[in-house]
Amino acid sequence: SAAFCDGLELEAWECGPACRHAPGVEDVRRVDDEELGAHAFVGRWRGQCLLVFRGTDSFEGWMQSLRSWDLDYLPGCSAEGQPCRVGEGFLESYRALAPRLKQKLSEIGCSKSTPLAVTGHSMGAALATLAAFDLKSSGYTLSRSYTFGQPRVGDEAFVAAFNAISAEMPFFRVSRSDDPVIYLPHSDWFHHVGTEVYYVGDTTRGYKICDGSGEDRSCAGEADDVALLILQCLIPNACGHTHYLVPAKPDDMGPSSCHQKVLLP
Repeated sequence: SAAFCDGLELEAWECGPACRHAPGVEDVRRVDDEELGAHAFVGRWRGQCLLVFRGTDSFEGWMQSLRSWDLDYLPGCSAEGQPCRVGEGFLESYRALAPRLKQKLSEIGCSKSTPLAVTGHSMGAALATLAAFDLKSSGYTLSRSYTFGQPRVGDEAFVAAFNAISAEMPFFRVSRSDDPVIYLPHSDWFHHVGTEVYYVGDTTRGYKICDGSGEDRSCAGEADDVALLILQCLIPNACGHTHYLVPAKPDDMGPSSCHQKVLLP
């Protein structure tokens, strides 16, 4: 949620409930690309470094997500002789942020040997997946990754390459049955990565750790009512995509938890 907060509030880690629920984060630095609607921040917390990507929250971001229904080749990535392909918009957005993110990590003392956790929500979850693959391939020490409401990012070749390089890195993809985004794009062309942690609804109903294939049919799998779930997201407080981990996490995945301002001297 804190990734949706802007400006001095975020970098001072005084962004309201989103920051208060994760005390102790330091050295926060933002990286933004307004033209593509892509946003992320780096920081340090409890002896490790953080890389956090914001979910879709603008027209530009939605256009990038829609462009990601078209697959594009990921340079340097292949599996069993097949080149990897990932969502075009996701790849463009990550490439726009990646050089500056690596620079900011270096500026706050996060070297390749420093444990690094990566997370994101929605489109930010897709960018977190590409970041995990890129950074792990580049020699960074990724300790773990959790994504929330993640769409499918790439094809089966990408999944095979991702799984091969991240075998020793816990990568958990948290899903909800009433989140339409997790069912998109369709599995005819795309495939999920990571181990799914599946919630039927809120946290009071428990969760299931799925089989690690990315497409465990006993978990989210496919949905016949994606269009209905999308329409449901037009109703305030009725969209599973923005209500991960409630009520254990009291705020939604969005800017509503960013309301406290920093008073400048």
